[in-house]
Amino acid sequence: MKHIYAVETEKELIEYLKYVKSIEPKLNGYIDFLKREYEVVDLPKTIVWTSGEIATNYISNIPIPAYTNEHRVVMTPVLETWREIYLKQLDKLGDSQKIGNDVNAICDYYRDALSENHMLQILGHELAHHSELFLEDFNSDYSDGIWFEEGMVEYISRQYFLTEEEFEAEVRVNRRLVDLLKERYGNHSLEQFGKSTYEGDYASIFFEYWRSFLAVKQIVEDYKGDIKAVFTSYHRWNEECNGQTLLEWFDIE
Repeated sequence: MKHIYAVETEKELIEYLKYVKSIEPKLNGYIDFLKREYEVVDLPKTIVWTSGEIATNYISNIPIPAYTNEHRVVMTPVLETWREIYLKQLDKLGDSQKIGNDVNAICDYYRDALSENHMLQILGHELAHHSELFLEDFNSDYSDGIWFEEGMVEYISRQYFLTEEEFEAEVRVNRRLVDLLKERYGNHSLEQFGKSTYEGDYASIFFEYWRSFLAVKQIVEDYKGDIKAVFTSYHRWNEECNGQTLLEWFDIE
């Protein structure tokens, strides 16, 4: 893949060039891993490195500055941008003591614990979408079971790029966020994950991502950590579902 830089200043260009050079060995190792383990055959031709503003207002109107299609990945390599986005999940939450304690703990996590590993994981999420093991393709509308793909690419990329401690911290924070936000957003099935998901605010968008990730984590654990067995079952569902949703197939509430 070629690296393209959509920047407004020379300073940005220098910073992005430096960043990409520093991560290239890890990125190339991950790509080899995806090709070897998850049937990633055709990757986009380019990664477009740009700011959050350009990614979400000029290249696309997608509200999160990391996304992909068959032609290119767009990614913002600015850790502070991601901190600000994740912290917006906490807007409009209540002010009881318990909620306040949870919010403070999550704020501390996003302000202090995010690292280069987390940015690599975000990019890794987008690249894992190109696995041939998923049923959807980039030319189709979102349909049944898209939560599985979003949760699985999050799981795969976190397992690869995050340390064990970082992975478990993400699990804890995601569970806290789902608990905090479910009264506002939780009265619907994960099967409704779709294009309309991206019409909400950051909290409602990430609420669906974290629920999807936690569901996939549970499925992987049910299959004794054998992700390939999970994919085999996923394809069996596609062939034999007999009207079952994917959530019902995997016995996830």
